[in-house]
Amino acid sequence: MNRNLILFSGFMTMAVGAGLGFVLATLFQTPFRTGLYRDQKPGFVIVGGVGGFLFGCSMEVIRELKVRQDQEDDSSQQ
Repeated sequence: MNRNLILFSGFMTMAVGAGLGFVLATLFQTPFRTGLYRDQKPGFVIVGGVGGFLFGCSMEVIRELKVRQDQEDDSSQQ
């Protein structure tokens, strides 16, 4: 498997996920004003980034395994 392509895909989707987390934290601000709820943007950005990284890496691994499986199926049918 191409490790560089997997990491690239993970980092690209991490950027998208972090951006979505930032936008969601900005749009849906909590009505609570205590110290725990005051600044939740870093939490949403981190969760979005980690989720995006895991999603991107897993989708790229699945895509590469599918290509490998299709190649093995084609070679076994001949």
